[in-house]
Amino acid sequence: MAGSGVRKPWSLRRRLALGLVAAALLPAILFSAALLATQWRRDHQNLSAALDASVRLNAGLIDDFLESQQAAMRLLAETLPEHPEDDGIRLANVLHAYPAMIRILVVDTGGDVVAIRDARGRELAQLSGLGRNEDWFLAARDRFRPYVTNVYHRPAYGSEAVVGVSAPILRGMEFKGAVLAAIPVESLMRQSAESAARSQWELLLIDRDNRVIFASHGLRFRTLGDAGAAGGALARSAATSGQPVRELRLGGLLKGDALAYAQAVRMRNGWVLALVAPRQQLLAPLLPRIALLAALLTVTLLCVFGVLGLQWRTLGQSIEALAQGLRGYVLGGRMDARRMRRLPGELEPLAEGIEALGERMNAAYAKVQQVLGEREQVIAERTESLNLAVSELSLQSRTDALTGVLNYRGFREACDQVWADPDSQPLAVLALDIDHFKRYNDLYGHAEGDVALRRFAGAVRSALFRSGDVLARPGGEEFSVLMPDCTFRQAMQAAERVCARVREADISHDATPSGRLTVSIGVAARESDDADIDALLKRADAALYRAKSGGRDRASA
Repeated sequence: MAGSGVRKPWSLRRRLALGLVAAALLPAILFSAALLATQWRRDHQNLSAALDASVRLNAGLIDDFLESQQAAMRLLAETLPEHPEDDGIRLANVLHAYPAMIRILVVDTGGDVVAIRDARGRELAQLSGLGRNEDWFLAARDRFRPYVTNVYHRPAYGSEAVVGVSAPILRGMEFKGAVLAAIPVESLMRQSAESAARSQWELLLIDRDNRVIFASHGLRFRTLGDAGAAGGALARSAATSGQPVRELRLGGLLKGDALAYAQAVRMRNGWVLALVAPRQQLLAPLLPRIALLAALLTVTLLCVFGVLGLQWRTLGQSIEALAQGLRGYVLGGRMDARRMRRLPGELEPLAEGIEALGERMNAAYAKVQQVLGEREQVIAERTESLNLAVSELSLQSRTDALTGVLNYRGFREACDQVWADPDSQPLAVLALDIDHFKRYNDLYGHAEGDVALRRFAGAVRSALFRSGDVLARPGGEEFSVLMPDCTFRQAMQAAERVCARVREADISHDATPSGRLTVSIGVAARESDDADIDALLKRADAALYRAKSGGRDRASA
């Protein structure tokens, strides 16, 4: 209890168990945590290096592919006749030689389409002013340079999202028009996308206007859509350090609201290519290691508890042996030598000490037993004498010393006991008073009066036949008889016998008309409305008064 001041004992078993568990598990836990952290950093570095190498390789492949397509456009531009609209066969041969191209168109110096050929054999319109304000046409017209366009979609030519490679048509230093080949994004990115999918990575290609050229299935982008803040972050990363953009939220890259690692690189034409690895891919290899380490910790813990249990069992058995030895000494016995031989060596000094202490305890015990035996005999004798004295004193305190009958105290105790006894329903009381006893004392003296009282008591006792009748002398010449299990009729008969026996005792009393000692008796029996014994005694006293008034030497109810 708090505040009681009682110190709760500490447990050696619990403290040792906690110490061993901590000593065994703490290094294992720290080692496991360090191992996992090291493995995490190594896996992270490996993933970063793999992403970096792969994204640069794929960027180089795409750049080389586009440059090969540009080279074809430059060669086509150099070999076109003066009127290219009449040489559709040349365009068809180029489309056949470069299957990644879906169509080729030729524009004049005003940007109007003068020739067009589709790889799928579709009839396409020659749109006027198609390239007039577009970057690829301006690069060819103003700078005489080939160009790679951003991603675009021409509804008039189909539903494909394409990128274009263009080259100027020059005759000497005079601009004569431009050629443009449209390459579908799927054809451009198929090989890179398949390579990324085999590594369970996602591929993202963004053009110079931060629009999505290509996004693999697991990304939250669509072709021709705005790459948003995530695209800007990737572009900044590719333009500066070239290091991974780590832990981007799904709102920026992946579907499913998970974290990701990404590596981005800027291509030679200004596009940004990014490879994205879900963070789960980095966590997945750790899960078996965590499970293995958890199993190792569990086995370690079980082994520690097993060894600890065996040690505690041995220690408990040893302590129990010592305790039994001590209990044997308490009863005067000795320590079992066979059990002591099985104790660990560390406990042998304790066993020897207990044995020496036990020898002294046995010697002291034997002496104490001898002294106690002598003392017990003396105490038993004195106790017996004391009990006799107490019994005698108790008897004297309830007995009239002159007549040997009960005194007032003894009579009251007997009344209370009989009244409380439910088995003694019939109950009668005799109230006795010696007639003219004061005159007897005045005439013969108190010594003779005492003799007369003793003879009177004997005469009354001889008239009472029932063993349960109680004779008492409450005081002076007054006597009472308590008669349990006695009816009124039986009590009257007993009263008549008492009067007769007193007369037969022939105790001389010259101060009475009869010349001898007589008695007056009042008789009363228990009635249903008696609340207590005193009500019965009062009715017996009233009957005694009527006996005296009627002439004495008689019984009255």
